[in-house]
Amino acid sequence: MPKFENKSSWLSLINIENVYSAENQRRAFTFFTMIFVALILITTLVVSNYDVYPIFLTVTLIVSDISLLLFAFYFYRTGRFNTIAVIVLTIICILCLALVYTGGKESTALYWVMFYPVVAFSTLGYRLGFVLVSLLLFFTSLLLYGPSVGQVEYPVTEKGRFTAAFSLVFLFSLIGEYFRNKSHLEIADMTLSQKKDAHTDQLTGLANRRFILSHFLPLTSANPAKYLPLSILLIDLDHFKVINDTYGHNTGDKVLVDFATLLEDHLRVHDIKVRYGGEEFMVILPDTALSTAATIADTLLEQVDKKAFIYENIKIDLTCSIGISEVTQITQFNEGIKLADDRLYNAKNSGRNRVVYSGSNFL
Repeated sequence: MPKFENKSSWLSLINIENVYSAENQRRAFTFFTMIFVALILITTLVVSNYDVYPIFLTVTLIVSDISLLLFAFYFYRTGRFNTIAVIVLTIICILCLALVYTGGKESTALYWVMFYPVVAFSTLGYRLGFVLVSLLLFFTSLLLYGPSVGQVEYPVTEKGRFTAAFSLVFLFSLIGEYFRNKSHLEIADMTLSQKKDAHTDQLTGLANRRFILSHFLPLTSANPAKYLPLSILLIDLDHFKVINDTYGHNTGDKVLVDFATLLEDHLRVHDIKVRYGGEEFMVILPDTALSTAATIADTLLEQVDKKAFIYENIKIDLTCSIGISEVTQITQFNEGIKLADDRLYNAKNSGRNRVVYSGSNFL
């Protein structure tokens, strides 16, 4: 049974991981810088102020310190960035609230809270960052302006300045991250569009040879169980030069386009259809043995025979020849192409309009 989703296509195999990799590296670097700075600050605060801080705040700082170290190590071992970043930023959010509640040393806690929006948006993006920063602002406002539940009382002027300054940092961090993310997505879309154009045959819309080398072979090497064994169909349109010479190159181009459409219509969606050059096409059948490929090729030959290639009331009788090989290891791919090409040559020398999938040379 095929191991592919019905919605798969060769275009979906084109990736731009290098673009997203740079973004992930930026976020991870910000995350680890934040942890490094937080560890230094928290440790310094605990060591220098343990005799001043309330026991509640001291314990909270020590637990936060240990938690940051553990989560940094967990990320190093698992690579689960998003989950760990949310947990760590939540811990720091709680730590900020604890600082605001106790006041810190000489009621300077509000100064440390100011940096949270920048770190949250840079690490989590504007959506999750907005949620956490909004929660911090809400609960901080409750502590500053709500009923007393044992928290430190700050001067009215200081509370007003903090609220205004924090709101501005919140707003501009949100705007900056939103448009940075928008620009990143636009660059990713442009990169993907350019890659698709570079790997698409402009006449037929099929994949070109560059796609095989740049994307299909690396994917198959990385996921051999998904793609192997695979079969290669090399297809040549019989007497195509005669069609060009007799009816003109415009008609010849229309034949190529219609043949490409026939391949799309009658082959499986996950099969890789390639215009290999001129009137020659390649079809890569992933997870397909030679016997199944031969059946598919025979059916394709029948469909070409049934297809009415009519242009300006002129019917063109089109046939094709097909050579097939099977590849069980991706390192044999080039040898598989050569074998399929040899068998295509045999098919054309044997009268054309036929499939050849056996011979003296096997992989």
